[in-house]
Amino acid sequence: MKADLSSPDVCVVVPTYNEVGTIGELIMSLEELGEMLSVRIVIVDDSSTDGTLDIIGEQMRNYGNIILVVREGKLGLGSAIIESFKTALSLVPTPGFIVTMDADLSHDPAEIPALVKSCGSGTLVIGSRYTDGGKIVGWGLSRTVVSKTANLLARSVGKMSVRDCTSGFRCYHTSLIRGILDDIDCDGYDIQIDTLMETVKRGYKVKESPITFQDRRSGESKLTVGDMWKFFKRVVFQTRSWNEHYRRSRMHDPVS
Repeated sequence: MKADLSSPDVCVVVPTYNEVGTIGELIMSLEELGEMLSVRIVIVDDSSTDGTLDIIGEQMRNYGNIILVVREGKLGLGSAIIESFKTALSLVPTPGFIVTMDADLSHDPAEIPALVKSCGSGTLVIGSRYTDGGKIVGWGLSRTVVSKTANLLARSVGKMSVRDCTSGFRCYHTSLIRGILDDIDCDGYDIQIDTLMETVKRGYKVKESPITFQDRRSGESKLTVGDMWKFFKRVVFQTRSWNEHYRRSRMHDPVS
């Protein structure tokens, strides 16, 4: 069943690399949202070698709302999301909302309508594991400590009230993406901090909506030690730079 023309027009963007165990189920779950939303799906794949592309191709033959971008090699999450933003903005008609999510079923597609409902003009809605009502299922102690430490660092250094700065399950109003896209430049997991900081810096709204995060059911995490180190450096240096920019702007604009 397809959504009627009055349904919110949403583009769901999904970076993939070797997600053969989950991508088919994810696509079918996203297609079921057609009862509530008008959904288009952009998948950016870094040349998966495990059969992921075969499953996506099969689903593209079943549905007419899937756009696949295949890149030459594993180029990183951040650059995949930037590529997907550009692809989403090129669609006709342009979607009103852009949702980012993982391909490993850690993010529940059934929670997308709530994110979209909370997303007004110029707004970023973060699917939050750490706001009231949010939770994580299946993580061990070490993964929990790393995640909470990263968020604590981002909040304290960046002086932000957002509780889940690192969540990749988000809904962006398209006007916000247009406003920040040219200034986003990263290829790793630090994309989450980069987009959040640019959103805050430009005075856009940020909201959090509770989600249940489920540890991946298939495959292995793509997060490496190198990615984690790069992420932590990005948090420290970018938020310090932003704070200095904010301090100077306040010095030159004492009325505001």
